[in-house]
Amino acid sequence: MYPHQHRISQQYRQTQVMTADPLQLVIMAYDLAIVGCQERNLLKVTSALDALKDALNHEEGGQVAANLLSLYLYLADEARSGNFEQVGEFLRELRQTWATARQQIILQPEESPVLEMAA
Repeated sequence: MYPHQHRISQQYRQTQVMTADPLQLVIMAYDLAIVGCQERNLLKVTSALDALKDALNHEEGGQVAANLLSLYLYLADEARSGNFEQVGEFLRELRQTWATARQQIILQPEESPVLEMAA
């Protein structure tokens, strides 16, 4: 990629992040972690999982947030053990669940407690 194209790509990605709703950001973090698993890139996987852990709202999310934290810690350990395929599978399923939840929220915005738990 040429430097100019790389800069444009970075600007586009920055705009995507800056304009994303909380669940879109969660889904983007899952995407990054999944790509990291495909590339067997431990740094990318653990960075994305760290972002997901940091995004948890323990006050609003309660036990769900606590369970997700435990899951993210487990997945990071599995990635460090080299189990990228297993971690990637799990992340794809979770990503699909969040994407489905986001679609439901878009269709019924007045009922959006999931947004509060995710961010």
